[in-house]
Amino acid sequence: MKKINNKIKTFWGISEVGFSFMSTVETTFFVIFLTDVAKLPLPLVAAVTSIAGIADAITAMLAGVIIDKVNFKGGKYRPWLIYCSPFVVAFFVLMFTKIGPDPVAALICAIGYILSHGIWNISWTANRTLVGELTDDPKERAFLSGRISAGSSAGKILASYLVPVLNIFFLGVFAGSSGVIGYTMTALIASLTFTVCFIVHFVITKGYDEPKELSDADAKGAKSISFKDMAKSITSNPQLLLVLIYDFLKLIGYYTLMASVAYYAKVVLKDASAISFILVVFNVGALVGSLISKRVVDKVGSKLTNMIGILGFALCLVVIYIMPVNKIIVTSLLGLGQIFFGIAYGNTTSLYSNCGTYSEYKTGKNTKAVIMSFSSLAIKISIAVRGVVITSVLSAIAYNADAAITDSTVSGIKMLFLLVPIAFLVISIIPLLGYKIKDSDIAVMEKELQERAKAN
Repeated sequence: MKKINNKIKTFWGISEVGFSFMSTVETTFFVIFLTDVAKLPLPLVAAVTSIAGIADAITAMLAGVIIDKVNFKGGKYRPWLIYCSPFVVAFFVLMFTKIGPDPVAALICAIGYILSHGIWNISWTANRTLVGELTDDPKERAFLSGRISAGSSAGKILASYLVPVLNIFFLGVFAGSSGVIGYTMTALIASLTFTVCFIVHFVITKGYDEPKELSDADAKGAKSISFKDMAKSITSNPQLLLVLIYDFLKLIGYYTLMASVAYYAKVVLKDASAISFILVVFNVGALVGSLISKRVVDKVGSKLTNMIGILGFALCLVVIYIMPVNKIIVTSLLGLGQIFFGIAYGNTTSLYSNCGTYSEYKTGKNTKAVIMSFSSLAIKISIAVRGVVITSVLSAIAYNADAAITDSTVSGIKMLFLLVPIAFLVISIIPLLGYKIKDSDIAVMEKELQERAKAN
């Protein structure tokens, strides 16, 4: 049985610190950058977020196909961790620019979005697919999954504090310029951090993804994985579809809340500066939840762990909605809610990795990268839908960044920040009810797969 070494036990998840720091700059600040900093018209903002989001979802699926079809001399998964980074940096920075008139500026932001995301989808998917390569022990997979989510939460904590600080710093350095330059330079710092952190993962996983000397039969089998095999691995795996729908729905709620917290602080709390404190507490809660996720899984199993986490988060949002508006109460309940969400989120990679094992067990073909790309697909589609949801609500309440705040505006932002996420979180439980893979099944499947490999 494959086991993880001490370096991996100590440093695994560092990649997610960098990735999450960078991606949080987008998920939390991109929409408000377009509306309140670049001041693009709402129809253009809706076009950028929805079209780019759809393209992102398509490239998320292509990422898994590319990884499963390509082999490097240095390994199958690890090389992607360093090959993609320079291109991500270049295109991510373009997302936070305003070059030329509004239509041109919107087009450049969209191009930066599509290309940066399309490239990082490959490195992200390869990184998470490594979980199945590092160990076939379900408990170690749960540990690695939890560490990925913990690293993700840590990156969000850094972003919550550093993004506003970096914006102010760069505005001071480039005194007299527009607010755009602060976000442009912050995007550069964030994407460089992503690069460094992925290099760490590349280093600590040395020896786990080395090219294998294959017999002629094995080499032929490895090359014979076709698009038909990939399609079969998906269609013969209804559990994957259930996990995808559950993940997609819960993430719409999560990302809608994340992207509208700036509006909530500005309009409802009437304290735009509160966003940093709120997001730090919010993401510390997610970090705590991710770290204890494995323990909860050990006690009640993956399925019940996810149900407890999502419903606990939704309940906290309900309490925030019905209670009088108070910054301390709101922040505390968001932190508690994120502990619950982190418990579920910490098990996400493990769920997809288990679906990958289930698919290989059923079909005899290793298409784990394609299976894992569904995790990225859920994120991408949810972010695209989130963009439509947010701009639709903002249009419905006639939101204007420079207009006076009215009671109608406050009610609309409360609905966007709380009621919309609650609805998606609760609905996400429905497909999860049909999930049937038991944690104990995975060890049995992995053992039989090893026996099949020896027999061949």
